[in-house]
Amino acid sequence: MQSSGIENIAEHDIPPAPWQLQGSACVSLWRLPTEALPDPAPGIRFVDVAGHTLVATLWARYAPGGTLSYDELAVAVMARGAGLLNPACSIINIWVSDPLAAAGGRRLWAIPKELANFAGELSALGRGAAVRATDQQGNTLASLQFESRFDIPGTLPLQGFTIQSGAGGPIRTRCAVKGKARSGRALWDFPASGPLAFLHGRTPFVSLGMDSLQGRFGL
Repeated sequence: MQSSGIENIAEHDIPPAPWQLQGSACVSLWRLPTEALPDPAPGIRFVDVAGHTLVATLWARYAPGGTLSYDELAVAVMARGAGLLNPACSIINIWVSDPLAAAGGRRLWAIPKELANFAGELSALGRGAAVRATDQQGNTLASLQFESRFDIPGTLPLQGFTIQSGAGGPIRTRCAVKGKARSGRALWDFPASGPLAFLHGRTPFVSLGMDSLQGRFGL
């Protein structure tokens, strides 16, 4: 696990919940064969419909002015936890550019954040971008080209839960996001030998860019 710089973060340096984040993002949804996914963490069950599961990929830049400012690449799967009836999403892979954000995600919500390097037109993710993320050894994790097509009127609000495997059972965390959304075309590229190889060669069925993004996590 790429944890350099994370384990040395003191508890009192981690911002308390909830975190208020702002910026821009690209979100894609995928319908994948459940058997192609990595095994879920203990206490977590992926929601399977006719052998397939809904997966979301998120590439975000959280700008200054929020609790923290950092870049993020995440993969979440629709899931349930043992003893919990409502579906949620379980974050199975996630990389961030800031050790403090990584330490906070792990310790507050059991989200398995690792560190990565991000490059490209990150400030324009909601309108169109070409971005790349690499691990600390320089290996490509993913790259994305997003082309905006048309605006979706109004402000798109989303609310839900993450559910992660904790020492005492599943940990459910409420989050809420709103922002200006744009329909678009997302060209994702995942190396066949990387940690996201289960997405290699696949195409999302819908992609959105989001500007003026306002997110709250740990409500």
